[in-house]
Amino acid sequence: FFHVTWQCHNKDWFLQWNWAKRLYYDLLLKYKDKYGVQIYSYCFMDNHPHLSGHLENKEDFSAFFRIVNSLFARLVNKRLKRRGQLVMDRFRSPRIEDDRHLLTVMTYIDLNPHRAGKVKHPKENEWSSFAYYAYGREDKLITPAPSYLALAETSTTRQRVYREMVTALLNQPREINISDTYFIGNPDWVIAKYKELKAALSSIRGDRERSPPA
Repeated sequence: FFHVTWQCHNKDWFLQWNWAKRLYYDLLLKYKDKYGVQIYSYCFMDNHPHLSGHLENKEDFSAFFRIVNSLFARLVNKRLKRRGQLVMDRFRSPRIEDDRHLLTVMTYIDLNPHRAGKVKHPKENEWSSFAYYAYGREDKLITPAPSYLALAETSTTRQRVYREMVTALLNQPREINISDTYFIGNPDWVIAKYKELKAALSSIRGDRERSPPA
């Protein structure tokens, strides 16, 4: 399970136009099945997208974003009659413990335009999966998240529960930020993963210090 976001080069605004958002949407739709990537939710901001979902393997996942982002850059550059880098080299993709915690990510993604002061409510944003989950709007890009389907037996009830989840976050005075983290899940699981990461980094540093200079 993943949550991916990347910035436009130099934090520029290459996603600010509807045609650019449509282009990125269509590229995701065209290649997701070929590379075994399921998109559970998305939100396109003016200088970065947010995507969550499930991947089959890391190699195909990386290949998927390489082709989607490179084609996006090429086509946007062609339209704008510019040259040069458009997408930042690296994207962020924290590891998510399980599908249940993905619901936290999905609602966080829905609220990005609200946090940025673009809209008062996620329903005002055209370029996100909120309307799919909250109101049942058709969206060809989306594979419904299993944890969302488990919220209730009927689509009407699921949509109501999802709206209530987002509304509860809107009414919280404390803001959350899951973009600047490596792991998302239960606190004990997150702490264990950070300890594993710290141990792995220490081992790498130790190997480098023991290696003789070239």
